[in-house]
Amino acid sequence: MNKNDYKKQAETHRLGLGNLKILQHPDIFKFTVDPILLSAFVRVRVEDKVLDLGTGVGVIPLWLAGYRGIQQIVGLEIQEQVADLAEENVKLNGFEDRLKIIRGDLRTPPPELTGGKFDWVVSNPPYWPPNSKTLPIINPVLARAKFELTCNLEQVVSTASRLCRGNGRVGFIHLAERLTDLLYLMRKHQLEPKRLCVVYPKPGSAPRRVLVEGKKNSSPGLIILAPFYIQQENGEFTPEMMEVYKGKPLF
Repeated sequence: MNKNDYKKQAETHRLGLGNLKILQHPDIFKFTVDPILLSAFVRVRVEDKVLDLGTGVGVIPLWLAGYRGIQQIVGLEIQEQVADLAEENVKLNGFEDRLKIIRGDLRTPPPELTGGKFDWVVSNPPYWPPNSKTLPIINPVLARAKFELTCNLEQVVSTASRLCRGNGRVGFIHLAERLTDLLYLMRKHQLEPKRLCVVYPKPGSAPRRVLVEGKKNSSPGLIILAPFYIQQENGEFTPEMMEVYKGKPLF
């Protein structure tokens, strides 16, 4: 399917409970709550320069610009069709002067990204190694987004370290079951874990996701935050999750 076909078949949805909009394509994948949680978790300041590795259709940059007021955001995306939609989303929300989508491979970042110039580098990376689950062969775009086919976790972490400034920060969301991998790789690449939040679908359930903030070249010292619940026992969103959907910071 060519670029224009993807645009024609894309669907427009509301992003959060504010005025943001997002184009998605039914044959690619639809965003989950994960990039929204990460956008709410990171302690970005208006003046920070932010890079999103593997930006997809641009959920994190859109959220940070629209709800957190960030003025300089770059999204890096390797998949052409997905990057096309991300660019359309930038235009749809009128953020051309604040957001830039760059096509490229995070393993060999384009020259304009190198030099350790970013205050924050964030990522909602692929979660599963290729041999851990059945790949969705009929949807290669989804497979590359969810499985470590074009990059693995260490490559994401090491690139984040290289591209953030000397005392810059990083933010990741990942599977709870891979927390050990994430913390180990962060410290290996000079990103000291500083804040950790465990995310639960609802009270009484096992945790599904972890949110981790790291600081480059920092001394040890990890703050474990209160657990975050997405839903109440009755299935409705928690008040805290509703605040996130309104664009409020997580903590």
